[in-house]
Amino acid sequence: MEELIGFVTGNKNRQKLLSLLGSRHELDAEKLARNMHIARPSVDKIVEELIEKELIMQENDMYRLTDLGEALERRVQSI
Repeated sequence: MEELIGFVTGNKNRQKLLSLLGSRHELDAEKLARNMHIARPSVDKIVEELIEKELIMQENDMYRLTDLGEALERRVQSI
């Protein structure tokens, strides 16, 4: 878990995306990009990284936190 915390907190956009999904529960990539004020290709890259780490999952065109992602997001918020 500590390694994942470092991975997420080492990049403000990763942290912001997890926090956004933690509060909104489910968003598509376009809405993530708009809410984060970053370009869609950047969101796609972050999403790919977080899916690889099993922190978020994709269902149809929507992204949401996995159970691990939810636990990590709560830990990061408490730091």
